[in-house]
Amino acid sequence: GDWAEHGSVDKTGFIIFAGSPDGVMDEFHNPYAYNLLRLDTQGGHVTERITGHVLSGIEFPSINTTIDQITYNVSSNFDPALTPDGNILFSSVQANGSRAGGKGRVMLCVDNWDGAYPRPIYGNCEDEIGGACGRSQAKITYGDRKIVFVESPYTNWGVGQLAAVSWDAPYNKTYEKLSKDEGGLYRSPYPLPDDRMLVSYAARGDFGIYWFDSKNGRAGEMVYSDPEWNDHQPAPIYVKYKPRWINTFTAGKNFGVTTVTYQPFDQVKVEGYPHSWATWICFDTTLTDLPVGPYAHQRAKATKQGDVKAVRIVEGTQCVEPDSSRFKVGAGKHLLGGCRSSSNSGTAFQQRRIIGYQNVEDDGSVVTSQTADTPYCMQNLDERGMAVQTALAWAYLRPYHGRICSGCHDGSYRGRAFQNTHAKALYNWWY
Repeated sequence: GDWAEHGSVDKTGFIIFAGSPDGVMDEFHNPYAYNLLRLDTQGGHVTERITGHVLSGIEFPSINTTIDQITYNVSSNFDPALTPDGNILFSSVQANGSRAGGKGRVMLCVDNWDGAYPRPIYGNCEDEIGGACGRSQAKITYGDRKIVFVESPYTNWGVGQLAAVSWDAPYNKTYEKLSKDEGGLYRSPYPLPDDRMLVSYAARGDFGIYWFDSKNGRAGEMVYSDPEWNDHQPAPIYVKYKPRWINTFTAGKNFGVTTVTYQPFDQVKVEGYPHSWATWICFDTTLTDLPVGPYAHQRAKATKQGDVKAVRIVEGTQCVEPDSSRFKVGAGKHLLGGCRSSSNSGTAFQQRRIIGYQNVEDDGSVVTSQTADTPYCMQNLDERGMAVQTALAWAYLRPYHGRICSGCHDGSYRGRAFQNTHAKALYNWWY
């Protein structure tokens, strides 16, 4: 190929990529747990131009770079791609508890470029088409605004068939199978502004780059195929859309006051943690669409406003065991833990520890501040302190940020309207 340099650009933005620390295992005990990181190509100056200062990140002055982790999942987040409105679309392995019979799910998720507001889009619900299949390499088409992704029979596959849901209404009614050729495998879809799409495809043998024939649902004209190599990830060079910047960081000289909550954190500075806390609020912990049942992913009983007395905030910790001889997978499989248990977690599906508790108002609302950059889930507690419902996904907060939750629902954020609820917890937002 032609590897010669063809011109230059005046400035560049961020680079979002997936990386895994060494020696970490995910919730299935795979030897990796990827999360998304943001690389500042100008040593922190890109963030500084947007927010007024470099808020967080690890500086690498020798290569003029600042890197900040923006997602905090216990399992993997991977395959980031830019959306037309400036968000980051990616695949996220959701394996908290007994989701999908303990198999977990791979959902399509969207987050701000700073990691401030992750939102499930498709694949996280029990009744969504595809079940516990793999969903990866998602991109958004231009004309009809579809999310095109690779749907695999197994969560750890990177090849499969092409499927799509509407970006504006990602529900079962907009789901469709794009590829009709069940004999071949697809990878790396790449939509173009003229409504064509490049794919990596192989009927057998090695993969090549093809134009996708959307009318017939199969690979069409071949673009390039090296018989000695598998060819993946076509990325045409063209003028892309200019996304809007979503500034959710602290801005300007008011360092210590958030743009979301306007909450002073001077007391945290005194303790020596300049940006380690954040705030979240739930308008109604009893607002849910999950059924009542005996399983961990269901509600233990129906609740109304006033029944939930407190929430327990549970941290998920990644499994790190440098001595493999001391680690055994499936140690609690004869008990409640199943095959995903281990000698570290006993009967639990993953390692956990309690961050703390917070009282719930009699209208079901709750607000609290806690450590940021920490994966956590919540449990609703009744008057006896017993858990009546446990969250099915790991959440996380970024430093100084505020998160809003309408209730303990399960589903997509696209098309969901937040009710204008004047919750009692709002009065405690400042403390």
